[in-house]
Amino acid sequence: MFHLDHLCLGVRDLADGVRRVQDETGLAHYCGGAFAAGIANTIFPLGEDVYLEVEAVTTPAAERDARLTWFDQALADGDRWMFWSLRADTLEELTAVAQRLGGEVLRVPGRVQPDGTQRIITTAPGPRALEMCWRRGLPNWYYREDPATNPDRGAAEHGARGVAVTRLEVGADAGELREHIGAETFDRLPLAVVPGRPGVRAVTVRTVSGREVTLRRDPADL
Repeated sequence: MFHLDHLCLGVRDLADGVRRVQDETGLAHYCGGAFAAGIANTIFPLGEDVYLEVEAVTTPAAERDARLTWFDQALADGDRWMFWSLRADTLEELTAVAQRLGGEVLRVPGRVQPDGTQRIITTAPGPRALEMCWRRGLPNWYYREDPATNPDRGAAEHGARGVAVTRLEVGADAGELREHIGAETFDRLPLAVVPGRPGVRAVTVRTVSGREVTLRRDPADL
């Protein structure tokens, strides 16, 4: 059985995108840091080791390579959900996922946090996640060797802290999604599978005060 790990929302300008998410939800957040590829993010803890990352390209337009241009094109009409991910409890489970999907376990440098700490990403099915998972509204997987480093546990401010995801609306084929993540995980997660374009549609979060807030966007055309 796997756990919901995080969701990624792409925005064209990080500060403006974060402000709009915060205005709509009232959720607390903190600066996540920057990736070497030229993308930075802000983390919104959602509770139970689940988080939302709001990401934007920070590299000047004249210096952007094909990967960053693709990101820009996906956001041509505004904020878009990019992907969602699950978490494995052990490296053995992650390896089994990679083998089952015909991918690989990838371990690469992640973002550099504001304190200078370099995070390491351990994920599956690896470089083919876009075509194998995200384009079909399906999640990829992560593994965190030290649960204490989960971004959901970071100190956040400027709002109410999320304590649990109570509904995750996803466009996907229900049978394919169930097979992809396993029946036990499918039945345990607060999923609402809907027709239409593949990808995340909305997430509902319960805050520490007991209030529920929903963030709704269209999925990116990947």
